[in-house]
Amino acid sequence: MTLLKSIVAAFVILSLVSCANEEDMEIKNVVSEEEAVVLIESSLQKSTGGLNEMTNTFSEELTTDITLNELCGTLYEASFNYNYNEAPILADYEIDWSYMMACNGLNVPQMVEFEASSVGSYSTSRINSNDVTNTVIAISGLQPSASSLLFSGFFNREGTQSITTNLNTRSLSSKFNADLVNVLIDKSNYSISSGGGTFVLSGLSENIPFSFYGTIVFNGNGSVSLTVNENNYEININE
Repeated sequence: MTLLKSIVAAFVILSLVSCANEEDMEIKNVVSEEEAVVLIESSLQKSTGGLNEMTNTFSEELTTDITLNELCGTLYEASFNYNYNEAPILADYEIDWSYMMACNGLNVPQMVEFEASSVGSYSTSRINSNDVTNTVIAISGLQPSASSLLFSGFFNREGTQSITTNLNTRSLSSKFNADLVNVLIDKSNYSISSGGGTFVLSGLSENIPFSFYGTIVFNGNGSVSLTVNENNYEININE
């Protein structure tokens, strides 16, 4: 009887552990990978005021004005509004910049330290978001002879969203953190042509935490290859 009771007790414990593991899996999957990819794509896209908009606008300003007219070693600050209104996408952000150029002994610009923050909202056919962004990057390749700018740094976007996929609408809060390395920007059109980095997307939905991790590879022409929890996706950040 003692042996039988021990076997039964062991079976009950294994069953409870199995149920607990199943519950853990459900918690991890409260936000689907499809929803995560939609969040990541909108965090990077140009029209939603994402990373692609920030780098595109500043790169153009950097090559056409800043390196030609502003002083080395001087901190500059600027504020402006970003608005996008082309259905189904609407975006409205207040943006603050600060930057300083480092030059060589001949006062030829070599690198610029760039920081930016924004606060506002955007909506698409799948997402409504209120969020803030923070960008800190170091940019080289400022010499007129260089055909591309090169930057490394980080980009963060944090806020609250309502997201709809497959006729299911979910409310959540999210943080998207991307560490970017050796990202090239073509000076002819100010678009990202190559480079990449890693990211973590985390947050809460229904008071349950979620987390996704992976890599970003910029292929050029707005094409980006994502690896999310070891699964591969293709997105477009030029939209």
